[in-house]
Amino acid sequence: MDENKFDHGKSPYERPNFPFRCGRGALWRTPCNNGPKVDGSCGGTRDCTPFFKEDRWLCRREKRYGGPCKEGPSPTGECSWQRPPCAPRKTLREIRGQISFLAVAAIVALLLISQALNPTFAGFVNISDAGPLSKSHKKFTEIEGCAACHAAYGQGPVGWIKAVFTPVDISERCVNCHSFGGPDSIAHNNDLAIDREVRKTECIMCHREHSGQKMSTRQSTSEQCNTCHKNKFESFSKGHPEFPEKYPYFNRNAIKFDHGSHLKKHFENPKFTEKAPTSCTGCHQVTLSDREVRPQAFETICVNCHGSQITKKDLVLIRLPEFMQNFVDKDALIQACNSPAEEKTDDEFLSVSTEMPALVSAFLLNVPEDDPETYEQPLQELIQAMTEESMLPIEDLVNSQTETPMADKLLTGLNPEVLKRAACSWGLNLEYEPPAEAKFGGWYADMLEVRYKPTGHRDPVAKSWIEFALNVSTVQDDEDKTTRAIAMRDEVISAKEGVGSCVKCHAVSETTLADGKKKLEIEWQYKEVNNRPHSQYSHTSHIEIMGNKSSCSNCHILDGKAEYMASFKGFDATKWSSNFSSIKRKTCIQCHTESQINQDCQSCHIYHLNPGFKKKMVSAKRQMPEIKK
Repeated sequence: MDENKFDHGKSPYERPNFPFRCGRGALWRTPCNNGPKVDGSCGGTRDCTPFFKEDRWLCRREKRYGGPCKEGPSPTGECSWQRPPCAPRKTLREIRGQISFLAVAAIVALLLISQALNPTFAGFVNISDAGPLSKSHKKFTEIEGCAACHAAYGQGPVGWIKAVFTPVDISERCVNCHSFGGPDSIAHNNDLAIDREVRKTECIMCHREHSGQKMSTRQSTSEQCNTCHKNKFESFSKGHPEFPEKYPYFNRNAIKFDHGSHLKKHFENPKFTEKAPTSCTGCHQVTLSDREVRPQAFETICVNCHGSQITKKDLVLIRLPEFMQNFVDKDALIQACNSPAEEKTDDEFLSVSTEMPALVSAFLLNVPEDDPETYEQPLQELIQAMTEESMLPIEDLVNSQTETPMADKLLTGLNPEVLKRAACSWGLNLEYEPPAEAKFGGWYADMLEVRYKPTGHRDPVAKSWIEFALNVSTVQDDEDKTTRAIAMRDEVISAKEGVGSCVKCHAVSETTLADGKKKLEIEWQYKEVNNRPHSQYSHTSHIEIMGNKSSCSNCHILDGKAEYMASFKGFDATKWSSNFSSIKRKTCIQCHTESQINQDCQSCHIYHLNPGFKKKMVSAKRQMPEIKK
């Protein structure tokens, strides 16, 4: 069989765009010579159209169809070979074209009908209605409707058809209301993999809508997580990676509490047995606890043992030191102090004190505390100025050390008259005898010193002096003054001798500022550190299952070899050892298995980084119309 018998060079019957084909050819594969007409009627009832030449009719059947027939045309010029007409059929191309046209016409008709008919009437279906929204999104789309999320809404059928062929990321509309702590189109809103390419994410990759009010748009499955993560595993109990080495004790505590020494030594001491808690819940607040079980206040759990220790640690502001010579102008002193005049004597000067100056005053005057020849004149000049102006010289010295004046905080409650009387006694080379003993805390002068006694926990003056000492120890340009500032700081924050013994419990940490400079800060408050923003853990649910008394020790196990307190000797918060051994995955697998407790990814992990709402969403909620009952 010749496969090319219908080529344009061999057959005039090849018509690829002709809408009809010969009926005989469709049935027996032997089409007639002429084929159907353009209107679909049969054009092949005769084999040829005879031609009249001179005095007769001639047959014009082509050679490829057999040449002129024997009978020839009739005397009237009609072909002798006639056959009944066939029923031409439409070509496959024509049938496909009609079906495609009908399909498009049906879609357009349905779109027009959906806009023309009211879908609220019974029996009508609006095909533009994708389904009911979830409960959360329905509240915030009542004003704008579908246009709140879909850009093509309201543009009519033409706009809808155009939207079908135009790729649009609906995430661009989602972030009009939702905000995150990082880029919205990067996995977990956090550039966790800077050194490798990460695919762009879209909201609809995990979230689905238009499935009814009972649907949760937040809920995801572990299978969805596995579609992106390269390290795939079956479940938490089968294949999940091991926890980090220090998990979950990554950060140094703000409060220095040695669980090992308290539980194994102090609480077992008969002197403190009655004051000691019977379990972890005696100190920690388990009610409504979440990731962290915070300790209760100092006044509740610590004051019975440590409350009296605070008031025993004073701050020494000024101490009358040993002088080799007397530089005080006695005439001016007698006039300022309103003291009776003394007869001049030629006796050799003998200092009433054999002590060294206080480190605080040595720093303020920038003099060495161990060199009388250097410090005696500046200190005696300060004493002389105090007899005349009382607190003013001290205030000026304090305020000159910091950019922001701090004298008001540091010298709160200091009685100017007491300070002047003490200075007058020292100027006369005498010890100051106070009229009464300082029992209730605050500033007082006694013998050779001006001291501050803390009134109790959270004493504001004691806190201010510690902050002042930390601040000035890192901002000095002069090497000698830096040395004196550090010496004063170490005395003020000493765990044993520092004012109020505050640093016995509160950690001091070094932080780096934006300009690269170092700064020391004391952790006054319990520090809640969230360095795992993509994970979650609730102590409450675990305590409810395992009980208050024994549940903590199931996971938190004391490490007897840990050098916990040694971690606080320096100011680097990254170098420390926890009181407890790190928690391993096997501890959690004891309960979180397929047969016992849920172990979906969302049980412990959070996808978005710090999700929140933008002002637009909040204002839309306020403008929502009230529902009439």
